[in-house]
Parts: sequence; C-alpha cells; structure tokens
Amino acid sequence: MSHSSAEIDFCTQSCQHGIRLDGRACEDFRPLELELGLIAQASGSARLHLGSTDVIVGVKAEVGAPLREHPDCGRLQATVEMSSCASPEYEGRGGELWGLQLAQALEASLVPEHPEKGGGGLDLRSLSIIPGKAVWLLYVDALVLNDGGGVLCVCVCVALAALSNTRVCVCVFTMGGGAGEGDAAEPEIELEDDEEGEGGRPLQGVAEVPLIVSLGQVDNAVVVDPTCLEEQCAASVMHIAANARGEVCGVQQSGRQGVDPAALVALMERGAAAGSEVLASLHAYFKQAPQQGT
Repeated sequence: MSHSSAEIDFCTQSCQHGIRLDGRACEDFRPLELELGLIAQASGSARLHLGSTDVIVGVKAEVGAPLREHPDCGRLQATVEMSSCASPEYEGRGGELWGLQLAQALEASLVPEHPEKGGGGLDLRSLSIIPGKAVWLLYVDALVLNDGGGVLCVCVCVALAALSNTRVCVCVFTMGGGAGEGDAAEPEIELEDDEEGEGGRPLQGVAEVPLIVSLGQVDNAVVVDPTCLEEQCAASVMHIAANARGEVCGVQQSGRQGVDPAALVALMERGAAAGSEVLASLHAYFKQAPQQGT
C-alpha cells in the first residue's frame, strides 16, 4: 500500500528518535496472537496475528512416493496465496508473483538443505514409511488474509506453529499377494485409527526450523519487524533466518539500496538474537498447549 510523502517523512523522523508510530521501540516485535488446531479437516493448522498482519496455514499429510534423489525422506511442498482483500496491491493477479516468492522462501526455511543428513529444518527422514517406496507428503498451504508488513516472517512463524500442531497416523503393514506365482509379496499400508484420541504422532525436527526476522534500515535507524509504512520508508530490508540457538542460517536483502558491509555483521547478530528469543517463546507455548485451539 502506498503512503503519502508526509506520512513517510513523519514515520522516518519517528524511527530516528527511537519512537515508532505504534509506540514500539526499535527492537520490539508487534503483539503476537496465535491459534492452533482451528481447521478440523487438516492434519495441523494455525492462525497468527502479528499486529494487523493475519495469516492462516493448514497442513495436509498424505502417503505418496519419495523423490528419486531422496528415496528415504518424506516430502514437503508449500504454497502461499495472497487474498485480494489483504492489500490493494494484490487485486486481480497482483499477488501471484509475491506468493510464489514467499512459497519458495517458506520451503527453504522448513526443509533442510540436505534432507538425508538432517538438521536445519524438519526431519524428513522420520517421514519415510517404506524406504524407496512410500513416504509422508506434507502440503503446507498458507493464506495471507491481511498484509500489515512482515509477511515473510509471519508465514514462516505460522507454518512452524501449524507443523507443531500436525499429527500423522501410525502405519500398520500387512503382506499382500504378489501379481503371480513366484512374485514377492508387496506390503500394504493401513493407517491406524486413533481410538484414544491422541491424534497420531507429532513431526520430528520442528525445533530445528529457523525463523525469519525482518529488519528495516530507516535512515540511520534499524527497526525490527517493520510495518508496511516502515518497509516503504526503509532504504533496505534485511531478512535474517535464525535458529533457536541464535545461529544465522541465511540472509536475504530487499529494497532500493544495499547494506553497508560494515553494518552487516551487527544487523545479523541483532536479527539472530531477536529470532532466537521469539522461537524460545513459541516452543514454550507449543509444549504447554500443543493441541489447544487458543
């Protein structure tokens, strides 16, 4: 959403004085409101409000074939749809390209660079059912209902919450008949009913998924979790992926100007510290209320 030059000037001056228009300090996140398990038909779901930014994610788990290059690993596919009501810029087909870019960034955060080695994301090895033949396929579908800034951070955060809420069925194997005499019997997969109401088993490696934190460079000030107006004021925005240990896992930059190399290390450290702090709060919440809807 475009803003007037007067709004941009006022926002810039406010950030320079360390008092943002919504009352936050430069290093503060907006209030975070999270709901879990609100889509009954999904294997896991979550909805997150970060200020006025509103994103909902549903995860669907299905049995399918593995990739040839990773025969012993499950698969994950992410999609991000931008509601035409989220911003005037998304009317018509305006949000399609941005949705594709967000989906690529989301997959990169959730899936380890080398799935067969594990670490740095979901443990896709634990999603193998029959090595080389059957695995769990996770479809992570996000819908951006309102864009108030920081959409990339929110998409990753709410996808992480939805995956923590996801449960996959326990598989039972029975030996089926071969195609003919002398053929080896092929195992048949049956999904065990959840008679005790536990919802199946949780995913492994959720604690290893990094969070993406955005930092906007507004003149000589750096603001964490910028709003739409602050993003428009910023000469550059750094998107820093950090894990719960405060380690930087990736960096991406956007905006009309580059970042001073002398300030890059400080920005990365600041983003990593903010990301690990938010992740610690999220994982503490997941342990207390893993299946609750509030």
